Amino acid sequence: MKKTITLFLAALFCSVGLLSAQVSFTKANTGLANSFSGVAIAVVDMNADGFDDIVHLNQGRILTIEYQKPDGSGFTTLEVGSVSGQSQWSMCVADVDNNGYNDVLAGGRYDGVKLYQAEANGSNFVMNMLPGAGIFIQGSNFADINNDGWLDVFACHDDAAGRIWGNDGTGALVEANNWINLATVPVSDNSGNYGSVWSDFDNDGDLDLYIAKCRQGVNNPADPRRINALYVNDGTDNYTEAAEAANLKIGAQSWTADFGDIDNDGDMDCFITNHDVPSMLMLNDGTGVFTDIAATSGVVVSGLPIQGIFRDFDNDGWVDIIVSGTQHQIFHNNGNLTFSPVTGLFNSDEIESFAVGDLNHDGKLDIYAGYAQVYTTPSNIPDAVWLNTGAANNHFLSVSLVGTSSNRNGVGARITIYGAWGQQIREVRSGESYGIMNSFSQNFGLGTATEVDSIVVKWPSGQVDTYFDLDADQFITLIEGTCISPDVALAADGPLTFCSGESVTLSAPAGFSNYTWSNGSTGDAILVTESGVYSVVVNEGNGCFSTSLPLVVTVDPVETPSISVSGDTLFCQGSSVELTASDATAYTWSTGAVTPSISVTETGDYSVTIQGLCAEFSSPAVHVEVLAAPAPEVFPDTVILSGDAVLRAIGDNPQWYDAPVGGTLLAEGDSLLIPSLAETTTFYVEDAEFYPGPTYFGGIPDHAGNTNFSGSQFNGQLIFDAHQPFTLNSVKVYTDTPGERTIELVNSAGTVLQALDVQIDSGTFVIPIFFNVPAANDLVLTTNAAKNMEVLGTTSPRLRRTNGPVNYPYVVPGVLDIKGSNLGEEVYYYFYNWEVKLGDTECTSARVPVEAVLTIPNGTNETPQAGRLKVYPNPGNSEVFVALPELSGLATLRVFNLNGAALLKQTVAPGQTRATLFVQQLPAGVYTVKVEDAGKVWVGKLIVQQF
Repeated sequence: MKKTITLFLAALFCSVGLLSAQVSFTKANTGLANSFSGVAIAVVDMNADGFDDIVHLNQGRILTIEYQKPDGSGFTTLEVGSVSGQSQWSMCVADVDNNGYNDVLAGGRYDGVKLYQAEANGSNFVMNMLPGAGIFIQGSNFADINNDGWLDVFACHDDAAGRIWGNDGTGALVEANNWINLATVPVSDNSGNYGSVWSDFDNDGDLDLYIAKCRQGVNNPADPRRINALYVNDGTDNYTEAAEAANLKIGAQSWTADFGDIDNDGDMDCFITNHDVPSMLMLNDGTGVFTDIAATSGVVVSGLPIQGIFRDFDNDGWVDIIVSGTQHQIFHNNGNLTFSPVTGLFNSDEIESFAVGDLNHDGKLDIYAGYAQVYTTPSNIPDAVWLNTGAANNHFLSVSLVGTSSNRNGVGARITIYGAWGQQIREVRSGESYGIMNSFSQNFGLGTATEVDSIVVKWPSGQVDTYFDLDADQFITLIEGTCISPDVALAADGPLTFCSGESVTLSAPAGFSNYTWSNGSTGDAILVTESGVYSVVVNEGNGCFSTSLPLVVTVDPVETPSISVSGDTLFCQGSSVELTASDATAYTWSTGAVTPSISVTETGDYSVTIQGLCAEFSSPAVHVEVLAAPAPEVFPDTVILSGDAVLRAIGDNPQWYDAPVGGTLLAEGDSLLIPSLAETTTFYVEDAEFYPGPTYFGGIPDHAGNTNFSGSQFNGQLIFDAHQPFTLNSVKVYTDTPGERTIELVNSAGTVLQALDVQIDSGTFVIPIFFNVPAANDLVLTTNAAKNMEVLGTTSPRLRRTNGPVNYPYVVPGVLDIKGSNLGEEVYYYFYNWEVKLGDTECTSARVPVEAVLTIPNGTNETPQAGRLKVYPNPGNSEVFVALPELSGLATLRVFNLNGAALLKQTVAPGQTRATLFVQQLPAGVYTVKVEDAGKVWVGKLIVQQF
């Protein structure tokens, strides 16, 4: 049957990876106390309830188990206790005594290898120290090395050959170092054993052992202490070193190795992380011989890798690669022997170590991440649960095994599934990579496929179980030689979201022996009236059980709307901003509008109310500030007959134009001079109102606590997002060591954007920094380490930091989020009380028309003008003098108003050079002065002002 299926699939092989869903992760630490792991981390179902749990070592040494609650409400914590006085280097988990509850193995640097065994009810653990000489443990595994149905232990030793402990059939472990000859050829001290993996690399039905070797201080790649070793099982539990024949005899400084099928051809390929040469992706040719394809695959590992394994994170049917160490990376399998790096999945903290499993029971693989300093020194960055929140477009099948003749965990079993896409294989392992443990449940991504044609399990005992026609999107348990867990899907008799006083009935298929619901109920149906995550475990009475996919029930849903803003909420009069509510069936804005969007032109607070399923909900208000742009006060001018016109305006900085829109800027200031006005002309003036940008303060205002200087070899950084450009005017620092420092603003690519050399005095010192900060994410404010070394003799700037309590992020809404440091979220580095100033705003008014009027009064245009008269003082209000031209005889001097009426008249004689006008009785205004002599006319302008 298998042969037929395999040939059929080879003919119809298709790439489900082309339909891969987007990978994304969301941090979900709510409800978990801060823990600070070293390198050793585990995710595994500890209590056989079908849900993956977290096993971690707080501060690298305090064994703690976080049991996943079946109702989806988080975790229940059990602190087992301190395993050592030092941080541990390795941990793996398995059911050593086959009692149904998993046990924990942990070890460190010559502090003993400890086995914490779960008692009969799984709620208490008893520690036993494994016998034998001391060991500096590195990677470790549980594996059934002699295939007797009981799990044994293999541990890598940094300073000598690896160690083996055999299971005596009762769960007790005894020394069995003679089971495999680990001596090197040529002879050495057999040291340098770092990562170990048990896998059937040659598809012959038994487990083989591959060890990644690295020996610090040994630079010769031909030295056997740094040559990876492959111990091939002959099927009778005899192991022979044969790495060269498989092309896996690698003399690099290798740290880890993992096996997985990257091309779904039914054989295991290999990924090896190296520290001195590029990491390797080794393709199996089907006969157990490998070729490095890393150079063409797109897998380029950065930094110093500590962990590296295969897992399918987007359920597209192709195993991806995850690497951690000094940098974390995920490489997405494109389904054609190439991989693409996927960036931006996590925050700026680099994941040093991790374990993988399903931490919310949704069929997608999640990550429990640790942030130790290489190699296993806990940092101040707490561990993080990163839930896989990628789109659920792809389907999955999660398979768990329970051994009967084989070990209970099914460690060493090979699972193969078949379907329209081809085949996929998985192996059940305990302990992988470098001292970590990943879930026993094997997750198969199915892409768009909704069913699996068949599943074949090859157990270590030799038992082969085959099952047909399985639906996708379920968690199944296979009991060796017995049965497959039943397919259980929950049904609801109504909506899962409803209001108080209503209910929904959830039903499981009838006919099972017993039912255990996540809320403790029994029976095949429950009436639900409260919000929660509901699932059921069913049992057929023969040991076969199954856990349903959960259903989420929401009572009285909170449907608070949000408002998105298109444009700025601070703008000048005459502009607008558009506010749009989130999707709803109806809207009522605080303005009375009932449309999804409104255009706002006035200062105010704007909110929207919607009708939810059970109640009305109102959004938080959005404040809009409209800056006034008042038009200038203007004064036109009138020119009589001819002359210069002067237009005036009152404002902050009037600007004069020759057109209402666009045009030419003629002048700036409170007046516009138009020489020799030839005709009445309209000009335009606008004014600009200046608004200085607001100033905010962010970050921790002041240092508190003890001295709290960084270690001499560490240069701290603050990491922040700038949501809009701003000027960082100043920061406050504290030191006991005066001297020059260089403050740097660095972008996410590591480029220094701005730098400032500043002399810092002892005590509290405010640095006037004035950095122009662009809008960008993951910006860094730090000091220059080289400058620190030059001036202080340390990498550290000798500036105070805060080491708790720290409550990131420190937010200036809409402007700035200070979100962490390069040592995580427990430390705040150096720069206090940020003074932040936004850019200034200048608002320009509408343009106002101003006329320069040319007037020719009635009665003054009969005779051509002979010249202009000088009238002074002008303006005047009592006596005004007129400078007379040379006259030929008696002449007439008259004063006209703008209507052409003569108001004053006198006779002037030849030889008279000045005439006097008494204008006290004239109304304030503009007048024309005219002198007529023998057919000649002289004209002047008089302005009368009365006070």
